[in-house]
Amino acid sequence: MSDVYEYRRAPNKGPILIALLGVVLLLVAVIQFNATQFLWLIWAFAAVTIAWMVLPQPISGIRIDADHLVLAAWREPRSIPLDDIAHLRVKDTELGAEVAIVYRNGDQEDVFAGDLPDIDTLISVLADRGIPVRDVI
Repeated sequence: MSDVYEYRRAPNKGPILIALLGVVLLLVAVIQFNATQFLWLIWAFAAVTIAWMVLPQPISGIRIDADHLVLAAWREPRSIPLDDIAHLRVKDTELGAEVAIVYRNGDQEDVFAGDLPDIDTLISVLADRGIPVRDVI
């Protein structure tokens, strides 16, 4: 199989927008109530928000080709040969799915769920490459 499957999840801009909204609301409150003693607080919140916006935010995701599964493909890529993987184990919890790679030698490794697509897509992509996904509830 020569197809390469890539899943990328862009960084979430929601927290930055909420922080920016907080700065604006704080500015409105200081102006409305003439509370100039809290003006320094606006500057501090604005500086933290700008610093947060400037910091690099990594892309999450995986890459699967005919021979390898690459975890954290756009941050700190770690390649795992598909021949070493016995199966993936998925356990559904209240907070989301927990996924673990079970190797042929019996070792297990938990996978960061933020890097993975939805479970149905993951099952389909891995099934095309001959890797079963077990314990899906």
